[in-house]
Amino acid sequence: MADKPQHPPAIELDGARLRPLRVADADALYAYLRDPVVTELTSYPVASVPMVEAMIERSLSRWAAGEPYRWGVALQHDDQLVGTCGFNEWSQVHRWAELAFDLAQAHWGKGLMRQAVAAVLQWTFRQDQVDRVHAFVRVDNRRSERLLERSGFVREGCLRSYRVCRGQPHDFYIYGLLRSDWAAAQQPVGADEARR
Repeated sequence: MADKPQHPPAIELDGARLRPLRVADADALYAYLRDPVVTELTSYPVASVPMVEAMIERSLSRWAAGEPYRWGVALQHDDQLVGTCGFNEWSQVHRWAELAFDLAQAHWGKGLMRQAVAAVLQWTFRQDQVDRVHAFVRVDNRRSERLLERSGFVREGCLRSYRVCRGQPHDFYIYGLLRSDWAAAQQPVGADEARR
């Protein structure tokens, strides 16, 4: 990114915050990723302690290298990790980033991840190093589809047998959001347009 951050900035949300992942988050991350309801419609493998430790280490090393990766989503009152939001991949050359997110089931349906996605997009597009953010979503994952659509993403196509999920190939939709579309959506609506 423009200023090559060595760690993600903390971003306050309503009742939660985006903050850097920590080694101490491994237990909380493992606790919710081992819930099959959380991962059944994703491409996550079966969760293990080494897997979540590797995720955290990858996040720390990617940020340290100046590459955007994942934030932790933590509750404000106790700093407990309940999710992650950010990027799986980033291409400096092609100016795109691949969005990904996950959230403990107890916090579904409360608007928390929608806030997190909006905050990540705002931070990312304001860095002026990314022109496109895209996400891959299993075709049966309606919750994630709705979240992306409400966040301004457009479904661009279907990738057949795109990822193998716990031994089975699955089709995935690709959703995309351009910085120009995001910026246009941030413009205040004029009084004449608001009455229409």
